[in-house]
Amino acid sequence: MNASTKSLSARRVVLSGFFFLTGICFASWASRIPDIKMQLGLSDGAFGGILFFLPIGSFVGIPISGSLTAKHGSKKIIIIASLLYPLTLIALGFAHTTTVLAIVLFVFGMAGNMFNVSINTQAAALSKLFEKSITSRFHGFWSLAGFSGGLLGGFFVAHAISPLQQFLFVALAGWIFLFFGHAYLLTGETNKDHVSKIWNKPSPLMWQFGLIAFSNMICEGMMFDWSGVYFQDVVKVSNEWRTTGYISFMACMTTGRMFSDNLINYWGARKQLVLSGLVVTLGLIVATSYPHLIVSSIGFMLVGFGVSSVIPTIYGTVGRTTEPSKVSIALASVSSVGFFGFLIGPPIIGFLSQAIGLRWAFLIVSSLGIITALRANQLKKYL
Repeated sequence: MNASTKSLSARRVVLSGFFFLTGICFASWASRIPDIKMQLGLSDGAFGGILFFLPIGSFVGIPISGSLTAKHGSKKIIIIASLLYPLTLIALGFAHTTTVLAIVLFVFGMAGNMFNVSINTQAAALSKLFEKSITSRFHGFWSLAGFSGGLLGGFFVAHAISPLQQFLFVALAGWIFLFFGHAYLLTGETNKDHVSKIWNKPSPLMWQFGLIAFSNMICEGMMFDWSGVYFQDVVKVSNEWRTTGYISFMACMTTGRMFSDNLINYWGARKQLVLSGLVVTLGLIVATSYPHLIVSSIGFMLVGFGVSSVIPTIYGTVGRTTEPSKVSIALASVSSVGFFGFLIGPPIIGFLSQAIGLRWAFLIVSSLGIITALRANQLKKYL
């Protein structure tokens, strides 16, 4: 293996670490949501309203993040986001009023979007230097971070360690990684023309891909933010078992993403997306049909397998069906539409839970899996 190959391998490993960093920051917040909800004494509906500030911040940050990444390059924005995202995570631990929590969630959403856009832009640039697809593995490390964050949150909950202490630990570890890892990032191309184009709406085809991502990531966002509450309020497990569903979901989502490239190569992107959507629906039906620790955990595992390959498959398809000079623009638009679903889903679940109960809210979301399968089948020309 020559020096150049070693350098590329090192860059790939380090970039995987940055995907892990953004994932564990969000997972750390998600794993302590029940504690923060109880700390503030909020109902499901009221807390759902507060959660809505996170997607608002992300939505506002979409054009800002894209423009900053295009103007200054992905490396600089990754460094800024790696400092800002953990810092806002710490601020969430200090939020002891609903007003402060809403403001910090807004900033947390903006910082998360900045991280999301910049690392995916960096991944697109790095993947061009490899002969095979490597995108799915990056998202696998994001999922691995979610799984790790769930385990970490469960450990801290079991030992009565506050959310703030957990957030401080994660932030410090992230900043240490940034100190040693930032030198391995590609500089990233700057493109002033891209700054104006990032504000344009996606093409009709990109909207279709974005809507598949949107439907899928509503399910992901729900599992991140509400799985702990579901096991606590619906399954009614003891406190130490509260994160079981979340961990089951993340373990299978991570496993699925690590192997999704092989499955796509075996039977194609369309069949993979159709199967994924149906498995998501099946998993949520199982989880809600009989709220029991084992049964609901199995259902959440199926949901994890179902959602695991959708986003990597969509991103890979966007790269194949878009002109090389426009890939970064297309990826930014599709990822922004999809990630908005990830963030807007949890507040919607809160409102639905307040109106009809959390169990029925989960069952309604199961229909999105069928929608994913139907949309994927309609786009067989491109998949």
